[in-house]
Amino acid sequence: MSLVEIGTEEHMRVHYHRSVLYILQLSAEDTGCFITRRLYPDGVCHEFLIDLVVYEEFSTDLLFPSISSVEGIVAQIFCPLSEYREGPFVWYKNFSLISNQESQEVLRIRDVSRESEDIYTCVCFWEHYGRKLNSSASLRLVIEEQSLITPPRIVLPTDNSIVLVDMDTEMSITCSVFTGSTGRGECSMRWQRNQTALDGVDGYIVQQRDDEEFIHSDLLIRKVSQMDLNSVFQCRADYSYEAMFVSVTLKRRDVGASWLTLVWCSVCVVLLILVVSRTMKMFAVDVVLFLRGSFKKRNRNEDGKVYDAYVIYQRNHLDDSTEKTISDFVTGALPTVLEKQYDYKLYIPARDDMPGEDCMDLIESKIQLSRRLIFIITPGCGAHEHGSSPEVYDAQQGLHQALVQGDIGVIVIQLEDMHNYTHLPLGLQHLLKKSPPLLWRDGRKPGSRFWKQVRYRMPVPSCQRDHVKKTSAGSNSQTEKSAPLMYTVI
Repeated sequence: MSLVEIGTEEHMRVHYHRSVLYILQLSAEDTGCFITRRLYPDGVCHEFLIDLVVYEEFSTDLLFPSISSVEGIVAQIFCPLSEYREGPFVWYKNFSLISNQESQEVLRIRDVSRESEDIYTCVCFWEHYGRKLNSSASLRLVIEEQSLITPPRIVLPTDNSIVLVDMDTEMSITCSVFTGSTGRGECSMRWQRNQTALDGVDGYIVQQRDDEEFIHSDLLIRKVSQMDLNSVFQCRADYSYEAMFVSVTLKRRDVGASWLTLVWCSVCVVLLILVVSRTMKMFAVDVVLFLRGSFKKRNRNEDGKVYDAYVIYQRNHLDDSTEKTISDFVTGALPTVLEKQYDYKLYIPARDDMPGEDCMDLIESKIQLSRRLIFIITPGCGAHEHGSSPEVYDAQQGLHQALVQGDIGVIVIQLEDMHNYTHLPLGLQHLLKKSPPLLWRDGRKPGSRFWKQVRYRMPVPSCQRDHVKKTSAGSNSQTEKSAPLMYTVI
């Protein structure tokens, strides 16, 4: 098969201009294969083949894709030739001229009915080098049931919306159309600026994407200019029987307002952090105690300790008032709350001592078997401590364990108001500088903040309540036997 080269002389019946092939006054002899060759600067050549079939009579094979509409609305039919020619246009229904029509690219059919279903042809008249020519395109209008058509609608952006932008920056706007499950294939979208399409315009990129029931068109502006601020952008959605528009304008963002917003956001974040940290600090003790109660171990003997705390307090050289205060707290409130209410196991000298035991060895042994030291201090505490009395030795031994060896925690409880701590041993003064004492007021309930702070500083209870009850019972009987000894020492 020989190939005939087509020229570019525009007065010829068959010629081409750039990428467009013109066949004027089409005839059956024009049926054939047309090849377009595109040459690239690097010498590469691409060929595109087009088979042209010219029918002597009308054939439905010549119809463009059908469009759908429903009864009772205004249908709009767009001429497929409007993308290439500006008109004027004349419309035919079933190849009969439609009367009282407007010479436009869009044919509007009011109050669509079943009788409106037919083949519609648009004829476009145009002129080429003095020749008056025409082109035609035909398509079928199909009337469907109302329930089968989901009318599309633009859901984003809203009409006449304003988008705040920064000058000389890149920004994008997304237009979304809901088409439902039936009208997706017949809906097309495009972006316009001041009634001019933006497809192929430098500085603007238009991309369309689909999902299940929506079509989205993204407009990307490479660099926002003053011209963009003075323009109106339109998202246009063309459906088979309707065209929809929404307008968007760009407004320059107020730099001052942006800074003010940033400052307010920063202040709010700082305040939120302060409130959260303050709240956590207020309820940290409660949270820890709650978790301890939820995940308490049954028999915590893996550390080799026997007692949760060893209590150190002054038992000699006290006035009657101080002696009563210490006695009420050490033998009353302290074991009642910690041992009976919260399952702790305490070693309290004079209450738990066995007659005849070596005091020095006993003190050292019991302190090593304890997880915490509880120091009870009063205004007169330490003022008369001298020699090698048991209460002096247990204080020295406890401070040695806490300060030198560092293997035991210390809880200091103050029973009365004190102006300073200079009368206390130097080691105890050092501990008080690191952590202030807990001040006891008579009448504090087991759930008070004081007892929560004490429990917070204590370890996890070493035994369950049933075990404590047995231990308490044994301790009570032992206390009854050793009580006279305790009061004799005091």
